[in-house]
Amino acid sequence: MAAAAREVKPFLTGGRVWPAGWTRLHVYLLPDFAQDRDLARLVHGCRAAMAPFPFLAPVPDPWLHVTVQPVMGIPAAEIGPGERAKLTDRLTEALADVPAFTLTAGSALASVTVVLADLDGDLPGQPLHTVHARCRDAISGVLGSEAVAYEAMPGHLTLAYATGTGDSGRVQAALRQQVRPSHAALTVRAVHLLDVTQDLRTASYHWTPVARIPLAPAGVP
Repeated sequence: MAAAAREVKPFLTGGRVWPAGWTRLHVYLLPDFAQDRDLARLVHGCRAAMAPFPFLAPVPDPWLHVTVQPVMGIPAAEIGPGERAKLTDRLTEALADVPAFTLTAGSALASVTVVLADLDGDLPGQPLHTVHARCRDAISGVLGSEAVAYEAMPGHLTLAYATGTGDSGRVQAALRQQVRPSHAALTVRAVHLLDVTQDLRTASYHWTPVARIPLAPAGVP
């Protein structure tokens, strides 16, 4: 059965565009292809399947990420060293007893504005949801409830952003037919607090590190 056709539209439009000059603090998970080689094969296979579609901008390896929680309403420039240190401490405390865990990434899904690899583990009581909820509590405790106005779940690894119009059905069919295996492990041993820049020209996000917050060793409650 052919994938249902929907018109792909550019991602970075309207409310997704940040105010001029802003960067934002985010908590991300960052994949490590050195440890998760099957995930590397999955991502690179998806990239090859997407290559015929010029309206998609694949996310380069260094900038692949899973959004746990962005800090909303406050530009990163207004969050000074003291608040950043306090936020790092709160996040470290909140996640100290969360063991490292493994998620399953895939299958790849073509939506109206992005191509993503779906992630499991984001239901209440599951590890990604636990990390998400605790990070939200830590951020709101330091910066206020408006800082967590955006809800980042369901969990996903964004593989490409749309930069023009096209047929999502054709993209989904290519992903479904060409990408094997369609699932891979994503190991999570830390979360990362980052100062993120939005690049409208390339439809991409990149960042500078603020802090790495390790999880507990796997198997340690």
